[in-house]
Amino acid sequence: MAIVIIPCYRVEAKSLNDFYADLSRLQKQKEEADRNKDLTDAEITVLTDEVNTIASSVNRIKNEIKEAEDDISESQKKIEEKKEETNELLRFLQISSGENVYLEYIFEADSYTDFIYRYSVVSQLADYNNNLMNELKALVSTLEDKKAELAEKKSSLESKSAELNMKLVTLRANLANYKEEGTTIEEDIRDLKTQIKKYEDMGCYKTEDVTACVERQNNSNISINATGWTYPLTWGCVTSEYTGYEIRPDWIGGGHHGIDLDCVNEGTNVYAAANGVVARVVYYSSCGGNMVWVYHNVNGVPYTTVYMHLLNISVSVDQIVSPQTKIGEVGGGTTASYDSCTGGAHLHFGMAYGHNAFDFNSHSFNPRNIYSFPALIYNGGGYFSR
Repeated sequence: MAIVIIPCYRVEAKSLNDFYADLSRLQKQKEEADRNKDLTDAEITVLTDEVNTIASSVNRIKNEIKEAEDDISESQKKIEEKKEETNELLRFLQISSGENVYLEYIFEADSYTDFIYRYSVVSQLADYNNNLMNELKALVSTLEDKKAELAEKKSSLESKSAELNMKLVTLRANLANYKEEGTTIEEDIRDLKTQIKKYEDMGCYKTEDVTACVERQNNSNISINATGWTYPLTWGCVTSEYTGYEIRPDWIGGGHHGIDLDCVNEGTNVYAAANGVVARVVYYSSCGGNMVWVYHNVNGVPYTTVYMHLLNISVSVDQIVSPQTKIGEVGGGTTASYDSCTGGAHLHFGMAYGHNAFDFNSHSFNPRNIYSFPALIYNGGGYFSR
């Protein structure tokens, strides 16, 4: 089953220059964390409260963005409806033949009473048409205002996310049992350096979209562009929701930046959610296990998807994939021996705006914004299927 709902939230794709900037930012965060490794318990309490406050703000902004996206989508539908209504009216009046059609209709009256009647009809139709056009212009204006509002909220979200990420790095450095599914900042820095070197060796231009560079270097017949999404599993259910940075009661610290897909056995095939290119592969992480990140361009909008707790991985970095490409297999059961962030077989599936395999959580959003996943299976939800 194809999923083709595309939100209007837009961000630019990543270039090599962007990765240099990401590396610099991560290194500064690491330095900040190192300087604050000896925080007192009281300072940690204050910092934790700050993190929770910022997390609530980030989630609120994300919800506002989703509402704005829904408003824009609704406005677009209304515009199309008004356009069709206007076109039907214009066709009925045969406006293309000129204003004379009004006069011909009026002066074909066979009596003065009929003349008055026909004049009244034409006036009403003309007024109705003018009203339709005014409504259409108002809707267009509203849509443009919503887009501007969304851009401001996006900027605010990025600022809040950056601030939160810095706080989380510092907090993580002082809490040995802090958990946040994904990679550590040390792993991010290590892998980003490796990725940058690979792009440099490939001859990618500093301002070139890296996915376009990979596609150019591979001379692939598979496009990394897509027009919609498919489920990453052939069949399954939902057992845990996306919370973003909101603190989970069963963990100390981090939230849940994805949705858990279950009701399948360990070893079940996992597929790419759309055409894309593998951006990053991590093995044996202590909180996520075996993980794969994929960059996508869906209807011109860049996204990143992540697949965690895999039993094994079937792809490699820079490999171009399609929805038929096997990413790996569902893990989370036997892999718990090295993956402390799983309690059983399932797929953690996450989505983020932009190409952000090395700062995924800050840009993540609820996959339900795009996918029509059923409710939690524990709450009477059903099953999804491709």
